[in-house]
Amino acid sequence: MISETVLDFLMLSEVTLLLASVAVFFMHGAWLFFHKRRHERLISDARQRLARLLTRSTVDPEDVLELKKLPRRVQVAVFLELSQNVSGAGKERLRFLAGEISLLTRARKFAQSRRWRRRLRGARLLARMDVSDPVVERLLRDSHPAVRAQAAEWGAAQPSLPVVNEMLGMLADPATMARFAVQDALLRMGAIVIDPLARFLGSHSGEPAEYGLKVAEALAGPRFLPAGIRFSTSNDPILRAHAAHLLGAIGDVSAASKLVQMLSDPDPEVRAAAARGLGRMRYWQAAASLAKSLCDSTWRVRRESGLALRAIGAPGVLLLRRALKGSDKFAADMAQLILDLPATAG
Repeated sequence: MISETVLDFLMLSEVTLLLASVAVFFMHGAWLFFHKRRHERLISDARQRLARLLTRSTVDPEDVLELKKLPRRVQVAVFLELSQNVSGAGKERLRFLAGEISLLTRARKFAQSRRWRRRLRGARLLARMDVSDPVVERLLRDSHPAVRAQAAEWGAAQPSLPVVNEMLGMLADPATMARFAVQDALLRMGAIVIDPLARFLGSHSGEPAEYGLKVAEALAGPRFLPAGIRFSTSNDPILRAHAAHLLGAIGDVSAASKLVQMLSDPDPEVRAAAARGLGRMRYWQAAASLAKSLCDSTWRVRRESGLALRAIGAPGVLLLRRALKGSDKFAADMAQLILDLPATAG
């Protein structure tokens, strides 16, 4: 049997450990509370000093010195916060102050770190400060998708042909996050992307062309017409569907004639995209072809054809009313559905 003395000792040990655990728990909670209060106070003070430096005509050296003394986490948090609310001359002054307290120097060192989290932090700082630096351009080829995505965000504010060409090569990035970031950045760059993207679509196929066509649709212009016509006859139905969307966005007469041909495509997604494109263009000359598509075996094709007829206006509505009295039940049901939609429905 275990002696009573041993049992008392074990119980005393358990009580001691319990009390120690409770004490550690409360001490940790108290430390977190005071640490948070101190952090909030430092953030508030730094925010006020930085706001003064940005709004006053002269720079107070004392404010700059106090900002320089702050912990790095506080500096980064405040500069990132204010960078979202300033532009033009305000952003230039913010960038100057970031250089004065060596924040940009640290950001460049972070961007070259072996740890991806530090590279991400450095790229984010340089992107938010609108700093043009080849170090971030190299991160477009980084091994981690989060870093590549952040570098793409930086590229959106640094539109140049080398950066555009680099990001066009990333259109088929295997990481969804990086791929979406690249597409968004290309759209934000605007007109500078048009010529390089048109050349890119002229020499690529597969996934790079698929995502390139999506960007081209948003930037729609006659420069992309050759690409739309080229991919309208692709062996890949996905590319043909995206080509139809692009041709509808361009709205050229030659694009319309190609879309009418695509209403007979063997793939239903392509036929639906072609009908949608013709409706987007309000190409009334295609009304008769769209009316035939009301008899299509695929519901989506019938729906897009019906919506396109309604978008065309009076000729399309007339054909929809005629389909109501036709012998094809599918066409009559879809015509009734489209005609019953409220005027604001698309």
